[in-house]
Amino acid sequence: METLIQKDLNNILNKELKHFKSHMLEVDYEEFKDYPQDKMFSLFIYSIINNPVALKKIKNKSIEKGINQKNFNDFIYISMKYMYKQERGLWSWYEADYFDIDIEDWKETTLTYTII
Repeated sequence: METLIQKDLNNILNKELKHFKSHMLEVDYEEFKDYPQDKMFSLFIYSIINNPVALKKIKNKSIEKGINQKNFNDFIYISMKYMYKQERGLWSWYEADYFDIDIEDWKETTLTYTII
C-alpha cells in the first residue's frame, strides 16, 4: 500500500518535488547532487511533515487529484513513525537489515524478545 501511494504522490507532486530538489541543490549542491529520487522524495515528505501549512496544501492537492484520504493519512503516519525512529535511533534488527542502517546510527534496538 505505501509503495503504491508513494508512486502516486510522486507523480502528483512532481512539480513541488522538482522545486524542492532545486532548493536543496542551492543550499548544498555537493551533498544533494547525487541524491537518488526515492531519498529526495523521503526528504521532501519529512520536510512537509514539519510544516503544517505545507502538509495541508499537499494533502488537499493529493485528495483533489484522486488519492484516498485514509491512504494519505496512513502514509503520513508511517512517515512520521519512521522519522521518529530515525531521530531517536530506535531500530529493530529487521529494519536495520531492510533499510541498511549502519550500526553507528543505532541508539537502541526495539527487540522485545528475552532469551531464557
